[in-house]
Amino acid sequence: MAVTPVPTNGLGSGDGSIIVYTWTLTTADPTGLGVEIPEWADRTVHFIGTWGGATAAFQGSNTDVDASYGNLSNAAGAAAITKTADAAPVAVVELPRFVRPKLTTVGAGATIVCTLLLRRANPMRT
Repeated sequence: MAVTPVPTNGLGSGDGSIIVYTWTLTTADPTGLGVEIPEWADRTVHFIGTWGGATAAFQGSNTDVDASYGNLSNAAGAAAITKTADAAPVAVVELPRFVRPKLTTVGAGATIVCTLLLRRANPMRT
């Protein structure tokens, strides 16, 4: 069963230009539910938690079909966004229709929190 993300709105100046999605992935539930967010051009992802040998990846697809997801790239160096320990947040290069985190190696007793911060270039003025 896919882990449903928890959205947080009203961040920053409260003008609707920033939203955060948070998934908590575990050894038992290693796949985050994909979210459709193509209008959010600036995307930064961060993984922290208890790793237990797990590998976390940030993935994207233009169709919300499990087999069509692939790893997205870090804007600094264009390497695939995969982590095996707590590390600094990274900006995402690609802009697919759907994105999700996934433990590609589930590890033993892993609990990884994936936080995705999104910024809209043209705020939704209230």
